[in-house]
Amino acid sequence: MFGILQISGVSAYNPLVVALIVLAAGGAVAATYLYREARGTLDNRESFAWLLGMLGFFALLVSGELFWANWAGFPAQQYTELFGVAQTLWAATLLSAAFVVYRDLDPRPFAWLTAVAGVLLLQGARAILAFDLTQAPLAAAGIWASAGLAGILLLPAAYVDESSSARRYLVLAAAALVAVMAVLALVTGVGAHYSHIAEAAAGS
Repeated sequence: MFGILQISGVSAYNPLVVALIVLAAGGAVAATYLYREARGTLDNRESFAWLLGMLGFFALLVSGELFWANWAGFPAQQYTELFGVAQTLWAATLLSAAFVVYRDLDPRPFAWLTAVAGVLLLQGARAILAFDLTQAPLAAAGIWASAGLAGILLLPAAYVDESSSARRYLVLAAAALVAVMAVLALVTGVGAHYSHIAEAAAGS
């Protein structure tokens, strides 16, 4: 249904499946954290911090692999510009979130990071649709757009009074968008995994 996020001219043997699964896992943890934070039921911050940190580290490794793959000779510049940059921003966001959560820091500086990253992700969604960069442009654009909008929503949420209903609704909206991103990434990643295996089997 969603096809695979494979750019024309790039070998099917690329790290995008791993990137999508790490994205889905991180999104699930982040959405759960935001939901519980908004509902006031968060009582295990350190566990979330460690989970976000570990997933951020894995995302950083995948980011390095994406850039290395481009340097190794994949013939599409947008491969690194679109996926590599987004994955690096995702790793930076998860690692920063882990530190903020673990140390219980003021979230406002962190929210500026998510907002700036969100603007770039929305631009990525626009580029995917404008240039038809993947075999599933609507699903791919949905991943980029939902993540971008969530990052932007966290900025006003960080500046609203903690006990206000406005903050709760903003954080819940961000959690819902991150959950959408995680579901799209998981479904697309699972489909891409099978498609890669099918291509390899057909070529053997």
